[in-house]
Amino acid sequence: MNNDAEAIKQLFDWLLHELDPATSSPSGKKSSLETSSTESGAFYSQSILDSLDSNGTDGFPPPDESSSFPFRQISSLEIGEIPAVQDRFQALLKRRLRAEIERNPPRFPWETGAFDYDSEYLDVSNPDLIPAVWMSQLQSLSLPVPVPDRVLAQLFEQCREVVMTSLQEGAKLVKAVEALFPGQHQALNQLASLVLSAPPRSGRSVLQSPTSTSAFPSHYDVATPTQQMALSLIAAREIFNTMTLKLSPNQPGAERNWLTDSGVLSLEAAYQPEIGQVRLQGTLPCQGELCFRSATGRSVAQASEAGIVTLELHNLEPNQTYFLEVQLEDEPSSLVFAVCLATEE
Repeated sequence: MNNDAEAIKQLFDWLLHELDPATSSPSGKKSSLETSSTESGAFYSQSILDSLDSNGTDGFPPPDESSSFPFRQISSLEIGEIPAVQDRFQALLKRRLRAEIERNPPRFPWETGAFDYDSEYLDVSNPDLIPAVWMSQLQSLSLPVPVPDRVLAQLFEQCREVVMTSLQEGAKLVKAVEALFPGQHQALNQLASLVLSAPPRSGRSVLQSPTSTSAFPSHYDVATPTQQMALSLIAAREIFNTMTLKLSPNQPGAERNWLTDSGVLSLEAAYQPEIGQVRLQGTLPCQGELCFRSATGRSVAQASEAGIVTLELHNLEPNQTYFLEVQLEDEPSSLVFAVCLATEE
């Protein structure tokens, strides 16, 4: 009990001697103190209470002037007589500190100004930030174990950007996944080579421990960090495969389907290498637009409702990659397909 009384006395000491009256007063004006030490203690106590009460003390009655008491009287009170004072000061102190922190947030030592961290952080677990129109296809990917939507959504965003680069397949996988595992570039490179050497739509051998048959994870969330990296690479590979149409003289046709909330988006590509022409036919599940572009031109086809649209590009060079962008009605995010023209050896 004596320790509690001493702690409360120290709290009052801090409130009375550490707080600046100029900042404690709601008006911001300094108070003129021309009283004795006892009167000064009473004035400061009531001044702090009035200042804190003015910042919002819902649930507490307004201070009564007759309740003012000299600070030094507190030490003479028994512990059983002061719980109300203790509780009130703790509540008021918390409110004051919270208000000060909100007004002047703490910063790291290297920060010289205020930063809006919320604008820099993308919470992919928020359903409003996930491209829902494309999510159905991601959820139907053939993966060794279930992967959370939040991970698939981030992989989709990265793959959509990386698919338009000229990187090699392994580098594309690492680039699409490394945002999930910062600082693990070397480990991701090693795992990417294993993923690429595994048969398509198979990744169990990459995830399985070579010394144990019981280490296979049942879900992404319970996998080890290394297994999560491998699973993310496998998922990125599946997304890239779905986003890519490979055409060559020996394989002049390719098809891709992407399941959306409105239905299935179907694409058929036909390549005529002798004239460098690619003709695309898209079956849209709703109103939308296709844009097929190259470095020298583009072809656009629009549909006001669900149906078939066609477009083509001419004078295309072999061993080049061209891009088809799909935009469905009122959707802010688009879907990008890579159309790769290869020559057979």
